[in-house]
Amino acid sequence: MSEHDNGSHGIHLPEPSAQPIIASLGATLILVGLVPDSRLWRLTIVSVGATILGIAVWLWVSEAIDEYRRLDD
Repeated sequence: MSEHDNGSHGIHLPEPSAQPIIASLGATLILVGLVPDSRLWRLTIVSVGATILGIAVWLWVSEAIDEYRRLDD
């Protein structure tokens, strides 16, 4: 056995998550809202995108922390 052999532990892969897709949707809305335009609803689009992005990143990090804590058990 080599010193780099993991034995029975194997390789850990994170669980599938929709959070990256939701975060990219929020980032896309922010960028769409930043496109120069004469309409005032751009601020609304940026705000909605920032909210979606913030919530998605928060949930994504929370899932990763919970999963990391479960690995110790």
